[in-house]
Order: sequence, then structure tokens, then C-alpha cells
Amino acid sequence: MLIISFDAVSDTVFKDKLLFYPNISSFAKTAEVRLGVETVFLSNTYPTHCSIATGLLPKDHGVISNTEPFPDPNPKWTTEASLFKSKPLWQSASEAGLKVAAVLWPVTCGSPHIRYNIPEVHIQPGENQVRANLKAGSKLLQLDVLLRYKSLLKGEKQPELDDFITSCAAYILKKKKPALTFVHLICFDAFSHRHGPYSDELEPAFESLDRNLGRLLEAAGDRMPVMIVSDHACIPVHTCLNPNDMLYDMGLAEKCFFECCSGSAFFYPVDIPENVTMEVKEKVAGSLGFSRFLTESEMRDSGRADLPFGYGLMEGYMVDHLPCDHKGTHGYPTDMPDYRVFYAVRGDGFSPGKTSTGGSILDINSIAKKMLRIG
Repeated sequence: MLIISFDAVSDTVFKDKLLFYPNISSFAKTAEVRLGVETVFLSNTYPTHCSIATGLLPKDHGVISNTEPFPDPNPKWTTEASLFKSKPLWQSASEAGLKVAAVLWPVTCGSPHIRYNIPEVHIQPGENQVRANLKAGSKLLQLDVLLRYKSLLKGEKQPELDDFITSCAAYILKKKKPALTFVHLICFDAFSHRHGPYSDELEPAFESLDRNLGRLLEAAGDRMPVMIVSDHACIPVHTCLNPNDMLYDMGLAEKCFFECCSGSAFFYPVDIPENVTMEVKEKVAGSLGFSRFLTESEMRDSGRADLPFGYGLMEGYMVDHLPCDHKGTHGYPTDMPDYRVFYAVRGDGFSPGKTSTGGSILDINSIAKKMLRIG
């Protein structure tokens, strides 16, 4: 089975844009497509991909953010597979005796259950990317593909990075023949951050997804079950804010902080009394870009039930610890307009060409297990 993530592609982008590209259109005719799929909160890449992998909410699988919460200019990304509090799909498959591969799939660093692993690794200043990857994944495999396809790489530049990812995945599919392969394609997310999710400048990202899907399908062959999934959508942005500036102005910067998660923020009181927390909350309610406070269930499901409050941003606004020029982002509460995603499944038990609506990305795990015949 092959599972491909189209990072940040909403169901609207899929049906209104991508379905007009040849490889994606051809695949959709052989697959059952589900639109209007709800993502999970916190709706950022790492928590959502871990929910896809486990069928669980962030509070249950344990990966609640892309990075650690502290307001650090160089935050540590939550990349280690050991962070899972529950069993991801690759572990279930491995324990059932199946060979597993993953290429740039989030939170797979150091996984003992992925035989062919090229993990997504975010390095700190001064670290070497190649050395960090070799330590976190399959050393010999990564050296092999780096020698074969290094000419494609231009750092994190897109669409070259997705071309490299696809070349590695196609090679693994053809030469190693794993029973389950995960591939994370990032180009659309990168272009949406840079230009906005509805920009005319997204054409290279659409072409990249279509081209690389065609290459992956060719490597997989017609008989292999395939799922294309999306993790979250993307909202247009014109203003980036740092709510920690507010705490600085209040003289509280040394005693509390906000975790900035793009479309939402969470308050960590650390060392202040409850009445001061309420003062901060009142200040937030009148601040630029504020939409609403998060509900009790949103705080709980995102793994932050122990915090006093969090809040969501209006469309057009985001939060970050550092100045940011993004034109699109995610991390918003899941009731934002045009914030649903999609998945499409080719394989036994699914009706070619059928389109339906509803469901959750949490359903993907059980669908894959059923197709792989594992518990």
C-alpha cells in the first residue's frame, strides 16, 4: 500500500484546481474520493500527520505541535518517533511482519519500525543536514539515494525538494518493494506560505503534485492500493503578530508566555496568579486579529487541557514568535470557512469514480489497516 500526503491541500483546491491535471484526474477516476473531511485541532502539519498515522486526537497520540512550546527563535521540532504515546500505523504494520518505508513523513526520526526510512529532519543552527538525517534514518539507503539524486536538491527549495522526495520513494518502491510506503509531498504547503493559498503563483506547485503523483503511481504499479490524503487546509494571511509583545508591555515577559501556532495561540502562566491571568485574557480579547477563545473541548483535544486559555485568529492574521512574511498558513480552529480536506482511495472495496462528503482524517488509519489486513 502507498499513502501519499498532499500537505495543505484543502478539498476546494483539490476539486477546483488539482482535478483538472492529468495524473490526478486519471487517479480520481480509479479511486473513491471523500471531500469535506474534517481535520483535527491543532491543525498544523505534525499533529495532523500523527493523527492520520494513529487515528487519534493529538491529546491521545502525544504530538501536540510542530515544535516545543517555548518562545525560542530556534525552536526544537517534534520529529522523534519516540514522542508517540500510541501505536502509529507503521508500527502495527511492522509488528504484523510487513516491511515499511517512509520518505519525509513527519515524526519518524529514529523509528525502529520503518525499515527504509528517509525522515523529515529539522536541524538547529550549526548542525549538518546530511549528518542529522543519517543519524535519524536508514543510513545506507540515504547514502545511496543521495548519491543517485543529489543533483535534484537545492536545500529546501521547491519544487526541487518534492522531485527529490519522489525520486527516492519511486526507487524504494521499485527496488525494495515494501508492503507499506508513506510519502510526504510538501510543495503546495511551501508555495501557499510564500504566496497565499489562492495565488496565481501556485501553478508550479500544482504541476509538481501532478507530475510526482504520476511518477509514484508508475512505480507502485496498477495493482497496489493507494491513498492520497491531506492533513490541513491553508488560510490567506496579511498580518503576523506576536502576542508575547503584549506580555512585554505588561511587564510579564519573564513570568509567562504565549505558544504561537500560526492560526492560534496558547497561554502558559508559569509564575503569575490567577487574577493576572484574567488581565491577560481581557487584553487578548481586545487585541488585533483576535477571533475567539478556544472551547474547553478544543483545549482538551489539542493536548492543552491544563492551560488557562487559548485563542484563534481571524482570517488574515497569524501569530509567530518572530516576524514572518507568510501569505498563507494553518493552525486555526477547524470551524474556519473553507478549511476542510480530502482523501482518495484506490483499492478493493472502494468504488472508482465515486465522490462522497464528510468524515475525519481520523478515519484514514482504520481504512489503511483494513486494506492491509492488520489489527
